[in-house]
Amino acid sequence: MSRVEENCHGQLDTLVSSSASLFWPTRAYKFIWHLRNRGVRQALATARLRTRRFLTSRARSSSQSHTVAADHTEAPELRPGEWVRVRSKEEIRAMLDRCERHEGLAWMTTMEGCCGREFKVRRRVCKIVLESTGEIRKLKNTVLLEGAICDGIYGCDRSCFFFWKEAWLERVRNHE
Repeated sequence: MSRVEENCHGQLDTLVSSSASLFWPTRAYKFIWHLRNRGVRQALATARLRTRRFLTSRARSSSQSHTVAADHTEAPELRPGEWVRVRSKEEIRAMLDRCERHEGLAWMTTMEGCCGREFKVRRRVCKIVLESTGEIRKLKNTVLLEGAICDGIYGCDRSCFFFWKEAWLERVRNHE
């Protein structure tokens, strides 16, 4: 009996799977870490998931990225204080791959409540630290929005900010 659970960004150990291609020994180290800390079953499941995501992202980059994502890949370079509107969930879902990710960043169903709403950009995100391994990941075209936070639906009391790809947002020209 397998149960699929969705985690908040703060709990997601594979938050950005394709942020930077890492050298093979790092991948082996991650596998060994999972093997020691989470057991054989979890280590193999994680390896299978990462392999699937790698293959999916390669296949998507050769086919879909030139069509659907071409309209949204221009990084708007959003700055703190600018106002943006979150695109509709249909527009965002069209950008996602089979693993529910865009450029490696996970889309969470709890973020759908923000679709169509306007927010102020709080700050750009360039680096994060994964709590599960302590690994530093570099992010591109990612921002935090004021007021767009996790409501703790998964039992987490942190009220973490959601990470937003700039492609999921559009500038608001005349904000009142």
